[in-house]
Amino acid sequence: MTSVTLNQNRIVADLRPFPPFVLFDDIQGFNNLPQVKSVFARVVVKFPRHRNSQHFILQDITGAKIEAISNGNNVERFDVLLKQGYTYTLYKVAFCLNWAEVQFRNIAHGLELGLITHTIVEPFTKPIQFPPFPKYLMPFHDVYQQPHKTFVDIIGIVVHLEPLKYIGGRPYREAVLMDSRWNLIVMGVWTDLLQRNALRWALAKVDKNIIIATMMRRNNKYIPSIFQHIFNFHVYY
Repeated sequence: MTSVTLNQNRIVADLRPFPPFVLFDDIQGFNNLPQVKSVFARVVVKFPRHRNSQHFILQDITGAKIEAISNGNNVERFDVLLKQGYTYTLYKVAFCLNWAEVQFRNIAHGLELGLITHTIVEPFTKPIQFPPFPKYLMPFHDVYQQPHKTFVDIIGIVVHLEPLKYIGGRPYREAVLMDSRWNLIVMGVWTDLLQRNALRWALAKVDKNIIIATMMRRNNKYIPSIFQHIFNFHVYY
C-alpha cells in the first residue's frame, strides 16, 4: 500500500471545519471575490422581506457595519433564524461585491455579505462586548453625496431646533446639526422618537448637546439635506 504524505497546510485545512473568522474591514479590495468566511455579528436592523430577498444590517465587534442579503429559497430560513437586536456566530458567509450602482443598497459599502445555503447560524456565546455605537460616523459633506434613501450614521451639535408641528396628524420636528467641519444638515424626527426623547430634545438646543444619530435615511427628494430618523438616538451632555 502506498503511503500518502500531506503537507502542513493541507493538514490544517482538513482539520478546520469552518472558514476562519474575520472582521468586516479585514476583507479589502475587490479581488478574489466572493470569499467565504465566518463572522461574529449583531443584527442592527432587519428589513421586511421584499419579493425574493431580505436585507439585514450587521455590526461586528469593532462597530463596523455591512449589509447582508438572503435570496431565493434562503429567505424564509434566515427570516426565522435572525432577529433584530440579537448577536450570532455566522459560519460560511460570502463576502461579495456590492452592486449598489445596479440595485439599491441600504448603506454605502464596497462589499456586502451573502447569506447562502451553506451558512450556519449559532447563538453568540463569547465573553465579548459589542460597542454601542458604529465605528464610522459620516461627515456631513459625504452625506450630501449619498443616494436617496440610503442610511448613514452621523454626529453633530444641535444649533437650531424648529417648533413642533404636525404632518398628517403625526408630530414632527426638525433640528439643524453642525459637524466638526462647520457643515450643517437638517434632521427630521418623527412620532415615536420625539415622544421617547421629549425632554432631551427640549434641552438639546439650550445645552448644545452632541447627538449621535444612527441609521438616518437620506432624503433628497424634497429638501437636499433633510433626514428621516429611523432607529436610534443618543445624546451626550
